[in-house]
Amino acid sequence: MSVVKSLLDLLYPPRCPFCSRILAADDPGETRFPPVGGDAAGLQRILCRRCAGELPWIERSCPHCAFPLEGKENKCHRCSGRAFSFKECCALGRYSGEIREVLHRFKYRGRKSLAEPLGKLLYRKLSLAPWISSVEFLVPVPLSRQRLLQRGYNQAFLLAGVLGRELSLPVLEVLERVKETESQTGLNRSQRAENLVDAFKCRQEFPERSHVLLVDDVLTSGATAHEASRTLQESGAGRVSVAVLAR
Repeated sequence: MSVVKSLLDLLYPPRCPFCSRILAADDPGETRFPPVGGDAAGLQRILCRRCAGELPWIERSCPHCAFPLEGKENKCHRCSGRAFSFKECCALGRYSGEIREVLHRFKYRGRKSLAEPLGKLLYRKLSLAPWISSVEFLVPVPLSRQRLLQRGYNQAFLLAGVLGRELSLPVLEVLERVKETESQTGLNRSQRAENLVDAFKCRQEFPERSHVLLVDDVLTSGATAHEASRTLQESGAGRVSVAVLAR
């Protein structure tokens, strides 16, 4: 098996998902990743040194909505006074620069293979979350039928598949979009929330007080995660946490 893998690596050398640099067999990544806690051992052959050290990873964030906190800031003003239906959120990096570019390739340009390295990176960050050990089910945020036909795949489902394997947890495709919503791009916060009211239904009841991890690629206003989490709770989930690649 190791011989086959060596041959495949020779023919198709692994590349950094962010900058496409060919990774050396002994490339250790960067010791500061993940930014808070842990070391880089689990990132060998996933990231190059430069990207592991320089991309806009989220080092400190609001435990509720995962918005990055700056300097000595200890309180998030983005979700102050807002009652999200999910309990907490974990985000890998900021939705900017090369992270945004790689997510666009993953989401809009058919680069389904990016689910593997991105999923492993998010798993690495999730493993630091104090609540991850109580999660029982993973649920990806669904696309509408029209967008699924256009794109050919749901990036959240691919991402959830990698996380489910790493966490040894079942991935349930039980959420369905029952309302064709317009794109959230360009809408303000209130318009995003209104756009998604009653957009989802759940095809399964969850055991009482179960802990569900909702998986998506990006969290911006939180409207999608809020409405999807509310739907899961109406179907019996006692606690919903959220995992996204970018915030």
